[in-house]
Amino acid sequence: MGSYEPLIKAIQEKVLDSTSFGAPTELEIEMAELIKSMAPNVDLVRMVSSGTEACMSALRLARGFTSRNKFIKFEGCYHGHADAFLVKAGSGVATFNIQTVPGITGGVSNDTLTAPYNNLEAVEKLVSDNKDQIAAIIIEPVAGNMGCIPPAPGFLEGLRKICDQENIVLIFDEVMTGFRLARGGAQERFNINADLVTYGKVIGGGMPVGAFGGKQEIMKHIAPLGNVYQAGTLSGNPIAMIAGYTLLRALNEHPSIFSELEEKTSYLSSGLNKVLKESQTPYVINQVGSMISVHFSKEPVVDFATSGSADIKLFNKFFHAMLRRGVYLPPSAFESWFVCNALTKEDIDYTIDAARESLKEISAQ
Repeated sequence: MGSYEPLIKAIQEKVLDSTSFGAPTELEIEMAELIKSMAPNVDLVRMVSSGTEACMSALRLARGFTSRNKFIKFEGCYHGHADAFLVKAGSGVATFNIQTVPGITGGVSNDTLTAPYNNLEAVEKLVSDNKDQIAAIIIEPVAGNMGCIPPAPGFLEGLRKICDQENIVLIFDEVMTGFRLARGGAQERFNINADLVTYGKVIGGGMPVGAFGGKQEIMKHIAPLGNVYQAGTLSGNPIAMIAGYTLLRALNEHPSIFSELEEKTSYLSSGLNKVLKESQTPYVINQVGSMISVHFSKEPVVDFATSGSADIKLFNKFFHAMLRRGVYLPPSAFESWFVCNALTKEDIDYTIDAARESLKEISAQ
């Protein structure tokens, strides 16, 4: 069983005794306390069953807290498949070039305001044009659903300032960045405190689970403390809780993993940079921590428009050429790559060599 022994032992000791449905179990409480100890600015945590549910619930809470209906999201950011988030979304919606999602009502669309990622002026105009109507701004602090796109210097700080001035709830969707970019996620890495934070499968060790949390003054509006309702039979299910608790505890006890991941990702980035230069292929490599993506573009990739203007057909050829060599990249130009700490230097060298051979194959076609 090897490395799985601690998890199996924990399941035997705790999960079998966790039979309560409704009230928080001991496992949920321990998980919430662990998240609070690792993530800045999180006072209370509510477990749910997916990242979609976490973002949906956080937005509902922001609306209930502010008594406002509209919110701002960014073009190309994906916050799950709840109706409100499928306006100008990234990820699979962008991959399949779905411009309008059937089933999304006009009322929902009208309450969803969109701005280009990294464009603070556009946000300021939306806020000005919809004075005292905006409940929340939700953002992937590092975009991962139009490839990896870092926030421009001052962008997140600018959003924080706008939200403070206009009494808008700032929501960080950390389904990708949480406990990946740093022990405390993007909040820690960029030293920006969001009002609410959402998490996904990472807090379940890859199992189906999610959570949202944040400031007590906002979170206390969730039932039963307040009137904003959220519930779910499988929220905080014990198998996911112990898997996530085991993972987060390991990350908490061995924080060097984050620097190790970044070093491996930088090594991969450096190797790909050399290979792509040799091939004379126009490209952009974006990296933040262990998130990285390659865009076949002549221009910097800073938002959804510049991501979409890259050579998607060339990426598709590159993906299949890499796959033939045993390297399975994310199968969409709109998905970030994530480097795993299990990868060795030899694995990364193999990936770089495979990229060189793949580009040669493509250029010979």
